[in-house]
Amino acid sequence: MTKDDKQLSALKKAYLKLEELQHRLDLLEQGKREPLAIIGMACRFPGDANDSEAFWQLLREGRDAVTEIPPDRWTVGAYFDPDRNKAGKMYTR
Repeated sequence: MTKDDKQLSALKKAYLKLEELQHRLDLLEQGKREPLAIIGMACRFPGDANDSEAFWQLLREGRDAVTEIPPDRWTVGAYFDPDRNKAGKMYTR
């Protein structure tokens, strides 16, 4: 095998690798253009955002809907500890 054959072989390998990478890039770019369809949604958010329209409105208005966990949902005191390093506990209400 001559020096020119070795160079051609290296160039051919580089070309084939570029072709492969271009194909992978094309697939990734195509995925960005694929349409997205939301076919169902359910919500349970603070701020009375109990359906998708109310949630979208809350987001559009930029409202802060963070509240304490309602006592009828679960007993916060059983899981709360103000020490954020306490294992098995949460430090926010």
